[in-house]
Amino acid sequence: MQNEQKPVPDMVREYKIGNTTYVVKSHSRPDAAEDAVSKIKRLIRNDLRKSATIN
Repeated sequence: MQNEQKPVPDMVREYKIGNTTYVVKSHSRPDAAEDAVSKIKRLIRNDLRKSATIN
């Protein structure tokens, strides 16, 4: 049996702002090294470090 990867389902969210509804679709690679939450945390930490060295 081969090493098969199941496709990751797309995530779909709807946001209503005023009279406008936004449909946001996202997907991720099944072989990604980190999940979206970890990546956002890393990006925020890096940004904070950069701004701390500037000030």
